[in-house]
Amino acid sequence: MLIVVILVIYGLEKTKTYFMKKTTIKLWKMLVCVFLFGAVFSSCEKEENLSESEENLATDLQEPPFKNYMVISESSDLTKSVENSLKTSGSEIVSSIPEIGISIVSSKDVNFIENSMKKKNINAVVPDYEIAWIPTSKGIEANLPEATPSIGSTEPYYFYDYLWGLEAIDAPDAWNAGFTGSGANVFVLDSGIDAEHVELAPNLNTSLSASFVPGEDWNVLESTPFDNHGTHVAGTIAAAQNGLGLIGVAPHAELVAVKVLSEFTGSGAFSSINAGIVYAGENSADVINMSLGVTLNKNGKLIDANGDPYKIPAKYVMEIVNAQQKAIDYAYKKGSTIIASAGNDGVNYDGNSAYIKLPGGLNNVVTVSATAPEGYDWTADYTNFDIPSSYTTHGKSLVDIAAPGGDGDVALDDMILSTGNNNSLFWSAGTSMAAPHVSGVAALIIAKNGGDMNPQEVTKQIEKTADKVDGNGQSTFFGKGRINAYRAVTE
Repeated sequence: MLIVVILVIYGLEKTKTYFMKKTTIKLWKMLVCVFLFGAVFSSCEKEENLSESEENLATDLQEPPFKNYMVISESSDLTKSVENSLKTSGSEIVSSIPEIGISIVSSKDVNFIENSMKKKNINAVVPDYEIAWIPTSKGIEANLPEATPSIGSTEPYYFYDYLWGLEAIDAPDAWNAGFTGSGANVFVLDSGIDAEHVELAPNLNTSLSASFVPGEDWNVLESTPFDNHGTHVAGTIAAAQNGLGLIGVAPHAELVAVKVLSEFTGSGAFSSINAGIVYAGENSADVINMSLGVTLNKNGKLIDANGDPYKIPAKYVMEIVNAQQKAIDYAYKKGSTIIASAGNDGVNYDGNSAYIKLPGGLNNVVTVSATAPEGYDWTADYTNFDIPSSYTTHGKSLVDIAAPGGDGDVALDDMILSTGNNNSLFWSAGTSMAAPHVSGVAALIIAKNGGDMNPQEVTKQIEKTADKVDGNGQSTFFGKGRINAYRAVTE
């Protein structure tokens, strides 16, 4: 999913110690926005459009690197025959997504695309580009306390006062009403999950978890540059109700890790994302969370996470879009509610018809913008939680709903605290943090209805019960409003 992927990162080099009750929080290098699929950081008060002139900055750009090709059959029924035909020509079938008629193929033929398109039953052939979709995230780490209060005490969660996002969406009221997500599952398409994390292990389905990144396991155990991303997202969705450091929006929901991004590079191939979506749908995912995304320019310009520009043929763009829409439609028809981040490029996508967001801009996807508190102070009785995050991508044509994503422009506490690798906790901010709040609410809704609820119904309920914090539910920054967990399960 990618083109115009310029990631927003603020680096704060600090070594500082915070004391939270009996626990010491050590600050390491802070890279605030864990997932950013966007361009230059800008204030949300200043609406910027993507520059049309970007398309003409360079005419001699190189093609981005790739290893394999995506061969798209005319129909899913023809996938096998297409693969047999390719094999006879000396190509190797690396993997297959027969449900949507896509084969991932390796070939040494420099004219592979041209020669393959001459074969029967092939609709399209495009390079399977591998692009970095998330930046390095060391986060701000915190060790879990050695001794914690028990469930039922006056303060069952050691870090609860810092979980302002739960308060913002009235999640505790939903739990107190008896709704905790039991009976629903959420498939987390990301960079893997630490299966041994004490906050995640009780809710993690290890038998269904899978990796679509060659050579990497879905279970992230070692410390790598990108390993915290998927683990952080998972904690916001469903950190267990175990009386320890955290609790998720849906603390009794089941988690399934689907690795589609490398924990070492933050990159992933389009085919990996598509395969992960189809896998989730095929395995009865109630909710699919995708805190990831790219922006495609219809004219074919691509800027990766490192800021390196590339050029691909414009005809490939729509084929890449169509392939991903196939995957999403497949999962959607299987009953999966699909949640995705809007992105962190800080621009208004209304009127920018030359650009396409993946997966957020596709049909059958709930796209989430980010909100932040106005200088959150956990000791205060009240603060405004509904300030549009300074980085959040916006636009009525893109954003469906808003949720807490945090910000780093005022204080550490304004970010989202969640699970990190190696049994740690850390803060991060981004629309990557907003999407899992919505996925958690979706799980609460589905669980309330016995696990039998189609995506249209889930989406309608999320939007209908959202708090209209800006207008009548047609907001540039908030879409239909900011999610409300309690209203979602009681109205």
